[in-house]
Amino acid sequence: MKVVEEAVTAEDFMKQAAARADGGDYVGAIQSYDAVVLLNPENARAYGNRGFMKLNLGDRTAALADFRIAAELFLAQGRMANYEMVLDYIEKIQ
Repeated sequence: MKVVEEAVTAEDFMKQAAARADGGDYVGAIQSYDAVVLLNPENARAYGNRGFMKLNLGDRTAALADFRIAAELFLAQGRMANYEMVLDYIEKIQ
């Protein structure tokens, strides 16, 4: 499967985003993460990863917004290790 060309599900878009990010296409990765959150607005990983892409592009404000959403979702989902990790990222870039 060519993940970049055939993305249909949220998980497909997650794979596509990772491939784009690995290739340095941060804008393309953000577009793929946008698709993930449209399909699954509770996907905390997508918000967190999209935050990193925005941070790589120098947009700290947008990155912080995504990290905050990811933190809220991780907390609501009881994923405390992920929640703590995102809080650490937020603290480091504020």
